[in-house]
Amino acid sequence: MVREAFIRKIVEGKDVLDIGSIGQDADYSLWKDVLVKSNANSLTGIDFYDSIKTAEDKFNVTREHLPFDNRIIFGDMENHVFHKKFDIIIAGDVLEHVNNQGLFLNNIHLHLADNGKLVITTPNAKWLTVIFKPNSTHTLWHDRFTLEYILHLNGFKVTNFAYYYGNKKHYSWWKRILALRQAMLVVAEKT
Repeated sequence: MVREAFIRKIVEGKDVLDIGSIGQDADYSLWKDVLVKSNANSLTGIDFYDSIKTAEDKFNVTREHLPFDNRIIFGDMENHVFHKKFDIIIAGDVLEHVNNQGLFLNNIHLHLADNGKLVITTPNAKWLTVIFKPNSTHTLWHDRFTLEYILHLNGFKVTNFAYYYGNKKHYSWWKRILALRQAMLVVAEKT
């Protein structure tokens, strides 16, 4: 998977903050399946206070399928204070769930080391899913241009942008064609 290979490489030897660590899928967890197995120097996670209940109630994920790790804290990244800076901050399919994206990105900016990198993955608003029922916990979707603009407004410059297939483990060949630009991966740095 494109996203996972990229993240595995970029976190090597770094102090990493993962936002949205609990997730909402029983079959896949960026925290469990990629980050915990990576060679990061240190790993910290944060997720909403009600993330476990949301995963259980809205997505029928049972507790045994959720990552429980004492490195994951519960809080709101719009205003949580860590009292430290991170080399890499990952918001993997999180931005579209946030109530106030400006506060969220501003707080990330405060916690990102001066030479650090912010990695965001998010669905592409200009992909076919916009005609289907969206995830009930999404507050807003971006396309490439609105994503780059909101990052700019909050003190970031995009240094790497790519479309990718999305976060399913396997796609048949015909679904790969349909999913070609399903999701976006962005790397940004402080301006």
